[in-house]
Amino acid sequence: MTQEEMLRLVAANDWLWQQWWPALTGLSPDQARAEVGGSFPSLLATASHMVSAELTWQARCDGQHAAPPSAEEGIAALQPSWEALALRRQAWLEQHSPQTPVSYTHSGGHSTNSVEEIVLHLTSHAHFHRGQLATQFRLLGLKPPSVHFITFFRLPG
Repeated sequence: MTQEEMLRLVAANDWLWQQWWPALTGLSPDQARAEVGGSFPSLLATASHMVSAELTWQARCDGQHAAPPSAEEGIAALQPSWEALALRRQAWLEQHSPQTPVSYTHSGGHSTNSVEEIVLHLTSHAHFHRGQLATQFRLLGLKPPSVHFITFFRLPG
């Protein structure tokens, strides 16, 4: 993977998040917390997990430990944390090649992966859970935003 390809993949992931934030923050507290099933029981729990996972990966890249945002305040409170993360991640990725090794500690011990492996994992992880968000929206009788990377890649320019 080239630097340009890596940045484009992350840009697609971030663009999809930007499509989702209005739908997520437009949920009522009851809709956000409704237990409809999935890997996580509610839209709030799923979105919180997704943001926390992306924060954790960036913290690992930065050689730090993540402080996950609290889901107690609702989905709207997650958005500023994610927006700050997206800016920080973009700047970090622009300064590191896809082959740069990143060593970190996780629940299973210690690992080292390349930046491109981490980017593939975090975008795949977000995509997986975005599909679950779409299902959770539908179970609540709501129309979800697109979950498709190709929609981003079809944009002009």
